[in-house]
Formats: sequence, C-alpha cells, structure tokens
Amino acid sequence: MALISREKLTTLIKEIKQGDISPVYLVFGDRYLCRQAADTLCQVLLADGGTIHPVDGEQEDPAATLLNLRSFSLLPGRQIYRVSDTRLFHSKKVADALWKKVLRARENNKEDLAARHLRAMLVAAGLDPSDLELDLAGLPATRWQQAFGFPKPAAPLDWLEPLREKAASLPSPTSGGDPVDMFEKILQEGLPKNNILLLLAEEVDRRKKLFRLLQDRFAVIDCSVESGSSSRAQKAQKSVLQELVKKTLGEFGKTMPAPVTDRLIERVGFHPVAVVMESEKLALYVGDRQRITHEDLDAVVGRTRQEALFELTDAVGKKNLDRALLVAGRIQENGIHPLAIIATLRNYARTLLLFRSLQLQERYDYRPTMSADQFKSQCLPLLKENGSWATELKGHPYALFMQFRTAASFSPATLCCWPRLILDAELRLKGSPVSARTVIVHLLLSMLSREA
Repeated sequence: MALISREKLTTLIKEIKQGDISPVYLVFGDRYLCRQAADTLCQVLLADGGTIHPVDGEQEDPAATLLNLRSFSLLPGRQIYRVSDTRLFHSKKVADALWKKVLRARENNKEDLAARHLRAMLVAAGLDPSDLELDLAGLPATRWQQAFGFPKPAAPLDWLEPLREKAASLPSPTSGGDPVDMFEKILQEGLPKNNILLLLAEEVDRRKKLFRLLQDRFAVIDCSVESGSSSRAQKAQKSVLQELVKKTLGEFGKTMPAPVTDRLIERVGFHPVAVVMESEKLALYVGDRQRITHEDLDAVVGRTRQEALFELTDAVGKKNLDRALLVAGRIQENGIHPLAIIATLRNYARTLLLFRSLQLQERYDYRPTMSADQFKSQCLPLLKENGSWATELKGHPYALFMQFRTAASFSPATLCCWPRLILDAELRLKGSPVSARTVIVHLLLSMLSREA
C-alpha cells in the first residue's frame, strides 16, 4: 500500500467502510493533524463496536504492547491499540528536530518536557541517557555531528548535564531487545483478526526498515506540513488552516468570507489547534447569524493593544521588514493610534540602545555567546549594581537576556540613528499632510534598511 497523503484520507475511509481494513496504521506529521486523522480512523473502525486501548509512546513497554497485539481479546468488536508519540521511527536523522524541541521547551520553562525530548534525542542517536560518562557539553564537535547528524551549537551547553540527569530519571521501556526488531517480527507473522495497531508520530525516519515495511504492506498516512517561511511552505500551511476553518465552521452551519478567513489565519499563525478553537468561538459568538464578518473577528479574536504592539517590536527586533510593515498596517486598521506606535518604537529603541551601550562596557562581562543561565548568574548581578537602570532591568531574567541578545544583533551606529528617525516621524504625524500610514511605513523602512 502506497504512502497516503492527508488529502486522500477520505478515499481511505471509503475503503475501510467497504471492508478493506489494514491491521496496522501509521499516522505521522503535525501533531494536531495526526490526532484528527487518528480520531477519524477510530470512529470508522469502531462503527460496529470495539475498544480503544491508549498507549503513551514516551513511556511504552514495547513487549507489553506486542503481547496485547498478539492476544485474542474477550472484549467484543475490534481492539485498537493506539500508541501516541511512538519512538519506533526515531534515528539520528530526526535528532535535529528533537533538539529544536528541547530548546523550545526550555525557553518556555518546561523542564520536564525538555527532558523528555532530550531523552528521545539521545535514544534516537543510540546513546544511553543514564550513562554518567556522557558529557554532552564537552562532546567534541566532530563526535556531536557524528552522533546527532547536525553541527554542535556554538552557544555554551553547560545546562545540558542537569537536564540529562532529569532525562535519565524518566521511565524507560522494561523489555529487552530492540523494539523495532520485535515489532517487525510480529507484524511479519500477522495479528489476530480484530486487533489493530494505530501508531502516531511527529518525527519519523523514512529510511528505517520498519517504516518501509508499513508503507509496503500496511497503511501509512502522511499528515506533515512543510515548515519554514518560503512561499511554498506558507502556501501549504495556509491551505491546511483554510481547510480546518471551513470544516469547523461547517459543523456549526456558519460561513466566513475569504478575506476574513485570511485575517484570522494571519492573527493566529500556523497553529492548527488555535485556529480550530478560534473558529469555534466565532461560530458561537454570532449566534443565529450564518455569516461571520470582520467586526465579529475583531470582537472575538482581535489582538489587545499590548499584544499587537509587542508583535510589531518583535518583528523589528528580528529585522523582519515585511512582517513589521504587515503588523503596522493591521494594528492601525484595528484602531491603534499612530502616535501610540511611535511611542512604542521610541521606548523600544531607547531600551535596545541602552542595552547595546552596556554591552560595550567590559565591567559588565556581557558576551553574545553566553547562555541564559550565565547571563542570569554572571552578568545581570553586575548590571543591577547600578541603580540608575533599575526600571529597565526589573523584568524577568530570561526576557532581559533575550532583549540583550536582540540589542547585540544591531550595530551601535544603527541604534543611534533610530531616535532621530522616530522624532522626525512624530513631527510629520503632528504637522504635515502626509497620511499616517505612509509616515509609519517610511519610518520602518528607514529603521531597518540601515541594517541591510
């Protein structure tokens, strides 16, 4: 059976209803889309009765799962063993994606989640998380590349050791032997008629023998969506979100014009769960009305003034001119006064200029390559000794660390020019016939083009 795209899931469902049922289904890709597809499969497969047996792939004992799969159940109907977050298809090819999840979880202060992702990364690379001699921070760059398949990060990794210890303490499979080999053997032998294995995975290595076996003999559904900011990736992501909005609103008997849908997607971003939730909120908000308007969107999903202005400064800090122009236009459409934008940019420029000047003073010992922990323990105490900057340095240590990193990405000459540009824009808003939108666009172009 060939690889099945998410768009062809309807065809697969029709085949299942006609009696063409596979004993094994693998669904991989975007987490929400995988769960949505798996829910649909379970609903159809259990139309005549049966039971779902959920299994957490992160704490799964493969031997126990295989024992259940090979056993004849006394329960009536089909028995679906649904394994979420299976690790069967991990290898060092997916280590890079797992490493990014480690960093993202750590940045969000989710240490337990970061430890789980780190454990998965180590196991995928064939390393033992409980190995006391495994010094990840001291691992040579060549060995790191060989083990994980991507270059070793340049930033300090001293924080990895306590995270590795946490990862080592997590529950691990109790069975012996290679679980991949065990699954391959059992699947080759066949399963009892009413037993079905449903595997869900975000990351898979398509080169693995087990993946090829499932693709050739069973059913594999690809729910992945191209990531990145390329035009092709953006188009693919938008198409998925448009489909989710249409489907969700259709269940409520509601419709939404294309421009309103585009605005919703622009506000939420590529977060399928959030898009579905916001669509449901809109459907409930309009009550008996069938058509959802721009006004409804602004009332329910409209960003707060603080969120919108933060998004603008975030785009400026990342030197994303296209995004900054788009956000500036949107927030003016949402009623935020141009002078509020000017005030926000002025405060932001002042903060970055201050932090950049502090970086140039050796006594504060700031280094662009330092980690968040090093910044908090070494640099921040020295900065706070100077009471002149108490207000600017009263935020969360990690937020300050990120602001210092943003400031370091700009040259002092660029940041020194920003206050004059912002003042000129303010004077134009107050004393010239030029439209506010044109003034803001000109300001952003002037600020970011100097960093080209």
